[in-house]
Amino acid sequence: MGYNDALALAAQRLASIQPETVCQACGARYEGGEFFLPWFNRERALSAASETQKILWLHYLTANGSKKASGRMIAYREAAPALFYEANFYKRAVRPLAGRFGTEPERLVKTGEALGGHAAELGDASVTVHVLPYLPMTFIIWGGCEEFPPEGNILFDQTAKTWFAAEDLAVLASVAVNELINASKEGEN
Repeated sequence: MGYNDALALAAQRLASIQPETVCQACGARYEGGEFFLPWFNRERALSAASETQKILWLHYLTANGSKKASGRMIAYREAAPALFYEANFYKRAVRPLAGRFGTEPERLVKTGEALGGHAAELGDASVTVHVLPYLPMTFIIWGGCEEFPPEGNILFDQTAKTWFAAEDLAVLASVAVNELINASKEGEN
């Protein structure tokens, strides 16, 4: 299934649910025929999202997952036990995270805090951010040295699997890391 098919299917599913029901289930807002969704603590219109974000957000809007975070952070492997996505998760999300913040771990925390997150106590630097209203993620960096390159990881609240399937979590992590990277570049100016 391609992006257009996935987008059409997700939009069709959303259209079958009353907007008030959707908003109550996931923390979105509906006004003037448009859904608005907090993304990294900044409200964004669904219509203004990229194609990839639209698919993710449509899946989130229709998931009716857990409204209460468990407080237990888990690795991708535990959140989405589909091992064939794990390599993609590391390639598209963890490596870019480590590549951008590995030499400046403190920049990760500063960027995450600017996006509504708070410092966590993992690795050399880490930050937990609600990328969506009921979905916190923790981004972790271990700075590199002469012997070892920088490393990173991304943890999900255990309830993430009530919102997204394995493939969506890998894509969500990639989109979220790109948001952090772009915000860190804006912070340099």
